[in-house]
Amino acid sequence: MLRHLASTVLLAALLVLLAVPTPAARAAEVLRADLDGSVDPGSAAHLVEAVAEAERSGAEALLVVVDTPGGLVTSARAIVQAELAAKVPVIVWVGPAGARAGSAGVFVTLAAHLAAMAPGTTIGAAHPVSLFGGLGDPGGDPGQGEAPDAGSKSGDEVMGEKILNDTLAWVRAIAEERGRDVAWAESAVRDSAAITAREALEQGVIDLLAPDPDALLAAADGRVVQVDGRARTLRTRGATIRPFPMSGRQRLVHLLGDPNLLFAFIGLGLLGLYVEFHNPGLIVPGLVGGALLVAAAVGLSILPFNAGGLLLILVGFAGIALEVWVGGKGLFAVIGGLCVAGGGALLFDVAGMDLRVDPTALLSLGALVVLAGVLVGWLVGRAHRRRVATGREAMAGLEARVVEGGEGAGWVLVEGERWRARWSGRHEPGDTLRVVAVRGLELEVEPLPSP
Repeated sequence: MLRHLASTVLLAALLVLLAVPTPAARAAEVLRADLDGSVDPGSAAHLVEAVAEAERSGAEALLVVVDTPGGLVTSARAIVQAELAAKVPVIVWVGPAGARAGSAGVFVTLAAHLAAMAPGTTIGAAHPVSLFGGLGDPGGDPGQGEAPDAGSKSGDEVMGEKILNDTLAWVRAIAEERGRDVAWAESAVRDSAAITAREALEQGVIDLLAPDPDALLAAADGRVVQVDGRARTLRTRGATIRPFPMSGRQRLVHLLGDPNLLFAFIGLGLLGLYVEFHNPGLIVPGLVGGALLVAAAVGLSILPFNAGGLLLILVGFAGIALEVWVGGKGLFAVIGGLCVAGGGALLFDVAGMDLRVDPTALLSLGALVVLAGVLVGWLVGRAHRRRVATGREAMAGLEARVVEGGEGAGWVLVEGERWRARWSGRHEPGDTLRVVAVRGLELEVEPLPSP
């Protein structure tokens, strides 16, 4: 009897437990941060903070969506250090289709725990570039030919070799740490090699191909990655993606890290001041120009720049000023525009930084400067040729009617005003003369020319 009662109680308790709803397991969360545009202090700070936020929030992984032409090596190092030290899986996806992981983006992609690309994307071309100052011959083979004479190398060539060798060692270390193709990683730096997404998968540069983030998380589910020295299985299928946007300060720094924008700020700022100086009192061009130059100064404090390029831009605007003051029939304006475009091309020609002003921006601003110089010069020239319309100088050529005549002098009316006048010969009241010049408080007049 007691045994039967105990069985009944246990069965009832089991039914009660089954009837009580259990809380559903919380869906995994993946934090998403975008690297869109240049690799600069703003984007680096954002990604480093994203790694920290993913660790704090207990996210299953951090998804970094990459589409970058490259940028500062120092900023790329900060991102890579955060990836390698992360205590949460970092998944880098180069996408969407048409995106690229160029230059500094190569290092960010290789350093991920799991690297993926969308079809139609590219990766590569990570050779340190400098137009002036050798950074090694990308196509050279150090194992062939005679050994170079170290004593014959210039300081720029020696510095270029140091930068190249340092970058090669760095990319090897990243590839070895993540088990990626070391040979291709070296060729991306030494030879500026670039490959498509499918080629990257075949060569072991990346781990997955995925057309979108949802497909990527589904494909990554169940994969084992090494995080902080320990094996970790990804549980990302159906995970919720939580965007992690830039802060206002990071967005501003990232915006001012755009070389095209900085070049435009410098050119348009100087152009605004130029217009204000030649047309005092307009106020708006001066205020806008000053504000743009302040913004450009902030941007130049963030990005390394070539002082020679900035000086060439200033020389270009000096040429525009000469067009107005000297009058070169457009020659000085053309030379000034070429200097502005050339200065923009050199402005960010700094070793260790793969940022350049777009040729379209160079040509557009150069043409605008030439047009502005020619237009202002033409307006100034026309103003100099125009007849004076106010003041005493404007009285020359006006008609004067004699009101008190006499020999050699008398009084005349000019536009309703009574003036003392001097003339040759004798004139009587009612005669009409013409003002030749103003001599103090007297007019010099003469008879009207015969029709």
